[in-house]
Amino acid sequence: MDVHPPHAPIHSWQDFLVHLFTITIGLLIALALEAGAESLHHRQLVAEARENLRREIAANHKIYGDNVSEIKGARDLLARDIDQLRDLRAGRAPQQLDLHWKFGWNGYSNAAWNTARDSGAVSYMQLDTIEGYSGLYMQQAYVNDAGLSILLDETKAGAALRIARDRKDPKEFEPIDIQSMLTASAEIDARLETLQSLMKSLDDDYVEALKE
Repeated sequence: MDVHPPHAPIHSWQDFLVHLFTITIGLLIALALEAGAESLHHRQLVAEARENLRREIAANHKIYGDNVSEIKGARDLLARDIDQLRDLRAGRAPQQLDLHWKFGWNGYSNAAWNTARDSGAVSYMQLDTIEGYSGLYMQQAYVNDAGLSILLDETKAGAALRIARDRKDPKEFEPIDIQSMLTASAEIDARLETLQSLMKSLDDDYVEALKE
């Protein structure tokens, strides 16, 4: 912003005041235009961020549905595994075991939220909007970490099967192996049940965010 000296010499206080008034008005207009342009830029930044967040939340909500189905399938398999292992522990061994530990987990994205924070768009949002997005992504991260943790631990539950020459032959397993698989299966099932409860509140957060 440049302020130029008067083109004609100032001969009186009146000339000086007129010149000062002109400069002041010019500065005020320039500042108003600059503030307006900046405000428009902030509104555009927020609008773009919210649209990106909406698309990301919608995609994560679909992934959420897939994960709900994965948990149900995994718990059904665990229930059958536990029944077989209980029978095996009690000496009622089937001719062939059919044990499966299968749990899939799809991770959630937070790229739009990170971009909104890094670009400064979040700082121009309403406080209740910020709190809503922040709470959603915190809950999402918590659920995601819990799901990944179970996924990694679930692969260890059937470790005894990898050692056995014939994983379907009950005689391949010692009592300690049977108890180890039974305990691990029960623990994973309990953690999946807890995860289901945690995911219910995440679903509520997704639905609420997509209303806006």
